[in-house]
Amino acid sequence: MAELIKILLNFSERAGEIARSIRQEPKLFTLLVEEKGENEKNQRFTHDFKTLADVLIQESLRHHLVQMCMEDWRRREIGLFTVWKGNPLPSTPQIPSLGDHVHGEESAEFTNTLGEKIIVKICDTRQETATLLAKVLDGNQEAAEILANVVHTDIIWKPEPELEEIPNLPIENLGIWIDPVDSTGEYVKGEIGTCCNNIYTHGLQCVTVLIGLYDRLSGLPVGGVINQPFALFNEESQRWQGQVYWGVSHGGINIHNVPLRTTSPQDGRPILLMSSSEDIKLQEKLNKKFNVIYATGAGYKLLVVALGLASACVSSKGSTFRWDTGAPHGLLSAQGGGVIIFQKICQLAERGIDVENLKELQIRYHKSNDNVTQHNLQWCNEGGLVAYQDPSVLSTILECL
Repeated sequence: MAELIKILLNFSERAGEIARSIRQEPKLFTLLVEEKGENEKNQRFTHDFKTLADVLIQESLRHHLVQMCMEDWRRREIGLFTVWKGNPLPSTPQIPSLGDHVHGEESAEFTNTLGEKIIVKICDTRQETATLLAKVLDGNQEAAEILANVVHTDIIWKPEPELEEIPNLPIENLGIWIDPVDSTGEYVKGEIGTCCNNIYTHGLQCVTVLIGLYDRLSGLPVGGVINQPFALFNEESQRWQGQVYWGVSHGGINIHNVPLRTTSPQDGRPILLMSSSEDIKLQEKLNKKFNVIYATGAGYKLLVVALGLASACVSSKGSTFRWDTGAPHGLLSAQGGGVIIFQKICQLAERGIDVENLKELQIRYHKSNDNVTQHNLQWCNEGGLVAYQDPSVLSTILECL
């Protein structure tokens, strides 16, 4: 498990560097924000470049994870595993493959203006990757080579000492949810966000790379890695610096790298995060006991709860997906918190709040929703959510409701 978390942390930082590089390179930035008309032939790429940015990060994570697993396998004569569909390691009894149990938001298939369907992937060499990307980019060789250089550049990352505390937990039943760039709209806008009680309501600070681990048998979260590529802006260098958080929760073992932090709002009420599009009547109810703050980015809002900057995050709608909540759910679980289904919270009033009740109400990640009318809704959190670090806050939420 420790080796797996190290690998996930390493390639989350690679994803963060790709995200920063695309924004800092003028040629790529122009593509990122470019709006195309309705009559453009290319319906996949030229409609918005941000989709390619997402897919490129997603496929870069897959490629480098496989490479690192293979290197470790060769070095120790036993492997870890692959975690991306279609790329199994050599089949041996010692190498449990998770190839069919990793899920992501994006499809890697693009169609260029010639009608060619192209599967985006990271090739063995920079030149091969650049050649493939040039096909997607309708012959823009310069942009393709810039992107290829970014994804093939080695990332220097120093493991944290806390990782050595992770025990040798079983990994054969793990699954993974990945969201390469959460809060894509803020990523495209590229604004420096504004703060309210140390919480960013919008801006690049709300962009996250989300990697969640879950148990395929129970569906419960096992761990999470959250990378904030744009956590801090250095005015002197005019460059962004990232921050990464991780946690592991399994079999009574809870380890994370989140610093202990407590906040005291000026009016004495705990902070609760919501979307500004949330039902106005629900907002009014929660305002009785909480200082309600609106922020963007599902992954970011839940990260804020994990960081102790807010007591809870509430969403009554099915507007988030498993790839949004998997990573922060794992991080919150490692702190004794969780993410439960909003529509079932009233059961707590009838049965009381205890460990077993909360476990029953947690969002599960191994099964899709039944009887959905649209394919893209099969993995949405259709019952809404309540994210918390301290279970005692749930009593206050129940009082409001």
